[in-house]
Amino acid sequence: MFFSKNNISPIFMSILSIVMLMGCGTGDKPSTVTTDPTIIALDKIGSAYIRGTPKTKAELLSIFKSCNHPKELLISPSDGQEFIIVYGVELKGLKVTGAQLPIVAFEKSGKDGKRYALRGMNTVVQLTEAELKSSVFPEGYKFPF
Repeated sequence: MFFSKNNISPIFMSILSIVMLMGCGTGDKPSTVTTDPTIIALDKIGSAYIRGTPKTKAELLSIFKSCNHPKELLISPSDGQEFIIVYGVELKGLKVTGAQLPIVAFEKSGKDGKRYALRGMNTVVQLTEAELKSSVFPEGYKFPF
């Protein structure tokens, strides 16, 4: 029989060790998968900045050419308006993190007094208008409002 008195202890100890090691980690929260369509759209814009630095709307759309309905990726599902995108921003190699990353895309109007914004290449945040205006933007950027 496979589980005899002589081999159950080593098998049990091996399994226990593996289970204990799997439980160890950094303590960081696991990444969550979002179903919010506005966050998903901004994430896709961020992925375009990972692939290259779109200098114009046409360049951004060409990066999205493999997607179905690429123009729809530029429209916020929350407010139904086109995202305001800061083109030509080189994000690779930035030495800053968190709130010091520049905002490169945001909702024109938002919803319920807040707007989703893309900070850097992959951080989507929700900000009030005052928070948005006080955020870091690429050098020389002028607000359209």
